[in-house]
Amino acid sequence: MKSMTGYGLFRGQTADVSIEISIRSVNGRFLENRFHLPKAFYGYESELKKKLGEFVKRGTVDIYIARKVKAQTVAGKININTKLAHEYLKSFRKLARDLQLKEEIRFEMITRQPDIIQFEEPENININEVQTLKRTFEAALKKLDTERIREGLALKKDLIKNIKDLQKLTAKISKMRDEANKALQEKYEAKIKARMPKDINAQGIDPQRIAQEIVIQLEKADINEEIVRLNEHLKNFEKIVELPIVEGKKLDFYTQELLREVNTIGSKSQVSGITESVVESKTLIERLREQVQNIE
Repeated sequence: MKSMTGYGLFRGQTADVSIEISIRSVNGRFLENRFHLPKAFYGYESELKKKLGEFVKRGTVDIYIARKVKAQTVAGKININTKLAHEYLKSFRKLARDLQLKEEIRFEMITRQPDIIQFEEPENININEVQTLKRTFEAALKKLDTERIREGLALKKDLIKNIKDLQKLTAKISKMRDEANKALQEKYEAKIKARMPKDINAQGIDPQRIAQEIVIQLEKADINEEIVRLNEHLKNFEKIVELPIVEGKKLDFYTQELLREVNTIGSKSQVSGITESVVESKTLIERLREQVQNIE
């Protein structure tokens, strides 16, 4: 079982450049990758996406790749934005006049401003750097995967605990079922007796027919089918959790089915003990749902 949340960081280097790759993944319905690459690596994005798909099947993944050229080994190009420098100079002079300042505007004041002087790294990369990029990316992915597996194990532990608690509550509800049916039967019988004349036979009313109607109403209100389906869903949920590869989407489906059955039991129940267990069960299912949302 893997969590969709994780982080991986790895650094690699050649004689000319250093490469740092950090990968962060969070919950997502599908696989969504967002690459943040230096211009020199644009051409390798599709290849990196393919490698990412070998490790991550679902989730939103941000990949940050930084490339730093070692100045002592690789010559770059320096660009000077003369037009922008003139604009800064004009603005400084106007500001000095407005503030009635006589301070001289020095050269270094202009050169320190953003985008005046820029160092452009060489875009051409050699085979050694490409191989380092791929190795570093895979190493970062492995660290991410390790983190996701670690978090997945913690999730699995919590899921199993909540499932066991739900099974106990279901067993508790099942034990109270007879009490619930008995209470309903007494309720139906009391209502009928209150509305029926004392001499039923004199009115031509069949007592057996009345008994059948009571049975029909009891069958409608009985929660046995919901309990059976609830137990079945819990077994299936537990089986999926124990699989070597767990699909979060399947578990999400079963949490919806569990909630459906519990809600139906709650709507049928007229016994306070069952109602209390239903409320506890819904709380546990909500926890399951939140945990499942983070499983790949």
